[in-house]
Amino acid sequence: MKKVIVSSFIFILICVVVTGLVMAYLEKTKPIAEKRDAEVVTPLVEVVTVQRRDAQLALRSEGVVSTLRETDLAVEVTGRVVFVDERFEAGGSFKAGEIILTVDDTNYRAAKAQAQAALADARLNQEQEIARGAQAARDWEKIGGGEVASDLVLRKPFLESAKARVVSAQAALDKALEDILRTSLRAPFDCRVRSANLDLGAIAVPGSPIGQVYDNSKYIVRLPFSLDDYASLPKDVEIKLFSEVGGQQYEWVATVLWEDGDLDRATLSAYVIAEFYPNVNNGKRFLLPPAGMFVKAEVSGAALKQVVAVPRSAVRGRNEIAVINERNQLEFRTLEIVRSTAGMVYVKSGVEDGERVIMTKLELPVEGMSLKVVGDEPES
Repeated sequence: MKKVIVSSFIFILICVVVTGLVMAYLEKTKPIAEKRDAEVVTPLVEVVTVQRRDAQLALRSEGVVSTLRETDLAVEVTGRVVFVDERFEAGGSFKAGEIILTVDDTNYRAAKAQAQAALADARLNQEQEIARGAQAARDWEKIGGGEVASDLVLRKPFLESAKARVVSAQAALDKALEDILRTSLRAPFDCRVRSANLDLGAIAVPGSPIGQVYDNSKYIVRLPFSLDDYASLPKDVEIKLFSEVGGQQYEWVATVLWEDGDLDRATLSAYVIAEFYPNVNNGKRFLLPPAGMFVKAEVSGAALKQVVAVPRSAVRGRNEIAVINERNQLEFRTLEIVRSTAGMVYVKSGVEDGERVIMTKLELPVEGMSLKVVGDEPES
């Protein structure tokens, strides 16, 4: 039993010694790793070189063309429609004063004749009362004994009544003549028909809409501007308007008709209403833009003296940018912005002429960190 225990111990001891010798050999002969310094990667950035100069602001907006005037048509008298112009349908056009449709005027001509007869009777009665009054005055001179005759004796109330009847009869005749004129519905202005709801033979009822027309000689557009842009709009400014149809761009010029007094509370925008001028270069079809067309607008705004224009995409937060100095190091600057547009901010101070503004968005920017500019790195 003792021999078995001794043999096991000797075997274990031999295994331990052999393992130790092998580990020592491996440790002595293992390759030594080459130590290298960690490589520092310098961020690569795009820059834009800014300049201090005078700037003319280009204010931009957009809107939808509409008509200056549009109205619902309605007849003013009752009657059967006896004439309808063939142009009275959607898309048809009329000049101001042209007859659109006519209502049967038979009853109104009869009313005119009755009014003429009534006026003739009233005038005859007035002449008779004048004669009667004169005769009454002569009779009173003979029998009055020098006393002053009363108005009734001289038939003055009867004469006033006769005069009032003449005025009333004349008013009735004027109304009859006006009703005859009203049997013809005329175009209120140069217009195009948007809708027509009455046809030949129908009974026209006063006040009921029978169609809608709009002014096809004047087109307008309502343009929103930010409050800053709105404040810098020059007086009597011309607005350039553009629209693309079928791959071709059409242009017009417009002037401000009036300014909308209300602000859009959601966007804090102010509105101006501009009227288009015809552009013969666009051809007959687009001499003026059709109602409903979407247009873009551009206006020359106020001139700014000696400012630096910085792309808005380079601005961090409200008024901070990053520049790269002459040592190719990052610097942060706070800007004094005098004006801003959708694409640019115009700066009075905070960045100087010739400085390089960083356009690339850095993940972890640190003041003073080294940078490389795209295009300046050496060719490999």
